[in-house]
Amino acid sequence: MGQFANYGKKVNEIYQTSDYDKFRFRKDNRVINQNHVRQLSKNMKDNGWEPGSYVVVNSKWEIIDGQHRTLAARSVGVPINYTMEKGTGFETIRNLNRNQKNWSIFDHIHGFVSENNTHYVTLQKFMDDFEDLKPTECVMLLKNTFSSSSRGDFESGKFQVKDVKLAYTWGGYIMSLKPFFEGYNRSIFVRALVKILSKKPEFSFEEFLHKVKMRPSSIHLCGDVDQYIMMIEDIYNYKRRVNEKLNLRF
Repeated sequence: MGQFANYGKKVNEIYQTSDYDKFRFRKDNRVINQNHVRQLSKNMKDNGWEPGSYVVVNSKWEIIDGQHRTLAARSVGVPINYTMEKGTGFETIRNLNRNQKNWSIFDHIHGFVSENNTHYVTLQKFMDDFEDLKPTECVMLLKNTFSSSSRGDFESGKFQVKDVKLAYTWGGYIMSLKPFFEGYNRSIFVRALVKILSKKPEFSFEEFLHKVKMRPSSIHLCGDVDQYIMMIEDIYNYKRRVNEKLNLRF
């Protein structure tokens, strides 16, 4: 049977080329990290192409996996090892990178925006409008709930916006605290406020803001969500009658 008989079935071929113009970049792949390209270029210049590594392209020569390696190889004139997987596209890109740490939340958003997924397009615009807030809290605001999307759902394109108008209202509330509180955009504070807004409809942010302005020293940094909720409750109930005090604890 030959010396390779026990190696199993051969399913693909690895090729090598220095014709860099063959390779095409897809706009729905991750955003290029130039620092990463420079690091790879230096390593390739010293050591050549990494053995066992290859670029994955589809039949259109679009890069499915390995765009940073392609750019690095081109910059130092190292031949590229590649394999061709026909019929692959963004779904394959997403599946290859779903569990890889090198794909950030921004890369996933970029990919779905490139596919014109309306929920992720809305998320990108919201993040642009509220650039002081972290992406995870922007997701929470657009879902109008204290619970965020699971990583698996978000990276699979299942994130859905609930009420955009309400999200912008709540985002505006957070930004209005910026002149009075250095921790206005900290994750645990934003989560505490979203929890109250989503679960206590009787809570009036306008009244809360008015009392913060009355006593700016009353709002301060805390250690966790529950402590922030207690602080917000204390500020909110300032000078309220006993029978009018609002319980914000859950």
